[in-house]
Amino acid sequence: YGLRNLKLFHYANFDIDNLNFIDLLIYTLYTYAESLLNRGFIKGYTLFENDLSCVKGRIDMSRLASRGGAIAACLPCKYYERTENTLLNQVLLAGLRLAGKLASDIDLRHDVMRISDQLSMLTKETRLSRPILNAAQRSISRLNDVYKPAIELINILFESQSVQIENGEEHISLPGYFFDMNLFFETLVSKLLKSLQDEYSVIDQYRLGMLFAYEPKRNPKGKRSPTPRPDFALLKNGSVVQLLDAKYRDLWDRNLPRDMLYQLAVYAVSGIGNSSATILYPAMNGVPVLQQINIKNPLSKETMARVFMKPIDLIKVAGLIENGDNNQLSDYFTEIVCS
Repeated sequence: YGLRNLKLFHYANFDIDNLNFIDLLIYTLYTYAESLLNRGFIKGYTLFENDLSCVKGRIDMSRLASRGGAIAACLPCKYYERTENTLLNQVLLAGLRLAGKLASDIDLRHDVMRISDQLSMLTKETRLSRPILNAAQRSISRLNDVYKPAIELINILFESQSVQIENGEEHISLPGYFFDMNLFFETLVSKLLKSLQDEYSVIDQYRLGMLFAYEPKRNPKGKRSPTPRPDFALLKNGSVVQLLDAKYRDLWDRNLPRDMLYQLAVYAVSGIGNSSATILYPAMNGVPVLQQINIKNPLSKETMARVFMKPIDLIKVAGLIENGDNNQLSDYFTEIVCS
């Protein structure tokens, strides 16, 4: 899902009989490793001590003296070379190997092992241990902080395997972790929108340019004009027909916050689309139905625009995805968004 907002909190209890969520952690580790592979794994300087016929670095005088001088056509040298065989890459490789063993999804396991095999050609593998993980965390600096999330994920996976369950305990204590569920839901909706019927297309993070603009003569600090960005713009035949936002909030059982209403009202009165804006929110059953708020002119009482709140039945979506019913999924989501 392209998730990056992993934050660690205090320790929490997890049911050891239901750890399928670890696959999501493994997938997140895989996306980090893939991004590192695409940009190139960070190199570091590693000390080498070898006998060389062509002097490189510094001559190791102590080793030379212990031999009684030069007795061959080479000299003992100490030198540094930039290589991918660093502690962080070694831990990353070991973490990917562990993730490959823990993954329950076959395709995910294959992807993880593919990247680990590529990394194994560049660095040696180390054995994961608490001292090794601590050393890896201490070695992270501003030069290699892109590794930090991956090391944190490996730490969680390692902890999940390093505890012993005594007296039939069914819970273990692991570092607590939370994802930005707004980002998760927005990414999920984006993928579902891609399943709409062929006549529709979607643009993520659509820019409403020139909706707000500073008066040039009254902008002494030269600030940029604010640019609202609806999560999605729905297009039909190349024209925007609807602006949508994904909100991870149950708007059936909970009230619509004012800030969400004001945000969607701005989208609705922008003149882009059909003078309406839609909030897509999660539901766990088929009970919630469409809700509508009219934006009226206070003087004429005429309706200027509308804000729709449309539920997405996540249980139904999960069933359609699990059964591979892509056509029904497309029909269901087209009915939600386009009706």
